[in-house]
Amino acid sequence: MFPRGLSIAVRMAVISLIFAVFLVSASTLLSAEVEHQYREVHGVLENGNRCVCKMQFSEWEFPVERFEQLQDLSQNCTKSLEERKSEATFAESKIPEFQAQIRNLSSQLQQFEAMYKQKLYHPLNFWTLRWELKQLSSEVAKVHSVPSSSTELLRKVSTEMLDAHLNVKNLQQYDKQNLLFMKGHLKKMKNQLESFSVYGNLHIGNCSGGILRNISEPVLAQVNPYGTSYHYGGWGMDSMPGSPRHYWVMALLSSNIYGNVVRTYNSYKDFLTAKSNIDISVKTSYTTANAIQGPGVVVYNNSLYYNCYNSGQMCRFNIATKGITNVVLPNAGYNNKFPYCYYDCYGHTDMDFSVDENGIWVIYATENNYGNIVLSKIDSISLAVLQTWKTKLFKKAVTNAFVVCGVLYATRYVSNTEEEIFYMYDTITNQEAKNLNIRFVKYSPNVANIHYNPVDRKLYIFNGGYMIAYELLFY
Repeated sequence: MFPRGLSIAVRMAVISLIFAVFLVSASTLLSAEVEHQYREVHGVLENGNRCVCKMQFSEWEFPVERFEQLQDLSQNCTKSLEERKSEATFAESKIPEFQAQIRNLSSQLQQFEAMYKQKLYHPLNFWTLRWELKQLSSEVAKVHSVPSSSTELLRKVSTEMLDAHLNVKNLQQYDKQNLLFMKGHLKKMKNQLESFSVYGNLHIGNCSGGILRNISEPVLAQVNPYGTSYHYGGWGMDSMPGSPRHYWVMALLSSNIYGNVVRTYNSYKDFLTAKSNIDISVKTSYTTANAIQGPGVVVYNNSLYYNCYNSGQMCRFNIATKGITNVVLPNAGYNNKFPYCYYDCYGHTDMDFSVDENGIWVIYATENNYGNIVLSKIDSISLAVLQTWKTKLFKKAVTNAFVVCGVLYATRYVSNTEEEIFYMYDTITNQEAKNLNIRFVKYSPNVANIHYNPVDRKLYIFNGGYMIAYELLFY
């Protein structure tokens, strides 16, 4: 409509002039119509020499309706003109702000480009920049929705914004293809060097596999037979080498704390198809002596090991004979005194049983060790404590723990879908390390039970009602 380059003031003046001409023309038309109607009045001479005029008043009425229409049109034009003027002013007032932000982002990109050339940057550096670009894009979109005479300036800002996005994308693409790969490779080498620096030429643990290196993606994952509303419990295969490969599930069915039934399957096929299961009652009530308390359970040699209800005792339930053995675990905290508590507390996880190639262990904490993890090897029949190791790892600072080849490993929360094995303690050398950085995926934030099975060398996890199994890789 207007040539490019005209200022807002000039454009407003032209529009005002057009509007004034429009009003003058409308008034002239009204006057001409009245005058025309007046000339059409004729007189008739009658007897007595009188001139009689017959008038049709409808033809002499002032065109009020048309005048009101023109008046409304005038008001609407004035209002619309003011709105367009206000919107144009707003759009132009925002453009310097956008240009300043673009210049700021451009300067930040220059820094990243310099870091790119020197290979010094990190993916996390992009988070703030991406957020700022997103916010700026949102603001530009808002201004684009407002009719404005500054179309060329807005187009320029939008083009600069697109260029900024492309620059960030290119930098990130480079990072994903090269830097992250190199970082992963360096991390692996660092872990190996840390292992050598801590352990020297000493063998890790008492198995030929050595130190845990990595964990696979889940090789099995399914909902526990009681449903996902039961978040706490344990599951797995009998951990005694040479024993029948019976599978078991124990879910805490009362307040996420107490249980009294263990479900068993005579084969892997029965377990997968959830058929031919046998429910075995440990006790007739959830809240009675020797009932199950907490999710830190394991099955070894056809016996279920667990923390006895409302006590500092260890219990062994013989699945075949239904007999129960209970023994006090000296100085152990119980009833939520020292639960696993990283990020979120897992109720009544004071005692956690684990099995490896050497037999059965119990993981707990004591006041004498200042709430740090204590690991004890116990006799599988009498539950007598055979040997004890005290670590310097605070039990409430971890999510869960397990034992492999005489080495205690501990995990911590990373995100709702990721867990990290960050700590190890070797019972052979009494050495520990806190920099393993072995991450694995999970299906839910809470990890109620983790234990290793030396028969198939898999890790079994009860995670938010899901039963998950993983392969373990060693150095």
